[in-house]
Amino acid sequence: MEQLDIRTNHLLTVELSSELYAALLEKVKITGETESELIAKGLRHILAKSDRKSDLEIEQDRFASLESSLEQKLKQYVETLIQGRFAELAALSPKKNLDLILEKDDRKPFARTMPIPTIRPLQVGDRVLVLEPDSPYYMAKLLVVRTSLIRATVETETGEKTFLKRDLRFVETAVE
Repeated sequence: MEQLDIRTNHLLTVELSSELYAALLEKVKITGETESELIAKGLRHILAKSDRKSDLEIEQDRFASLESSLEQKLKQYVETLIQGRFAELAALSPKKNLDLILEKDDRKPFARTMPIPTIRPLQVGDRVLVLEPDSPYYMAKLLVVRTSLIRATVETETGEKTFLKRDLRFVETAVE
């Protein structure tokens, strides 16, 4: 395999449009560098830029980290609220707790007979229906492969797609 000597210069012929060549000559007059030096500098800049992440990738990484930090803060806030509520109930005397329970039972006698709905966040492996844009109808049942605070990624026929959770409808799978 042949190795190139870094110090060796190679001759390359480049065809430029007249507008680009005029801009190059203008830059030569301003900077005092030769055409070859300016073209080499431009190529170095372009090649170095291709190694770095694109602006879109940087923005996506930034939003992903922001979303995960918001999710953590929300979990901490909810846990703090729950702990505070338990502390309030524990601080009440047992007689007051009994009075509160009886008072609630007097106001809502049918509340015990109604099942309490359980609400849980979407999880990987759940089946969902996706709301079609500009339509009241849902698409086919799809499998959730990733979730975050406000978005969920589902597996479609054309690959993975991310939707807002508000556009998804949970489908309970029958227990086999």
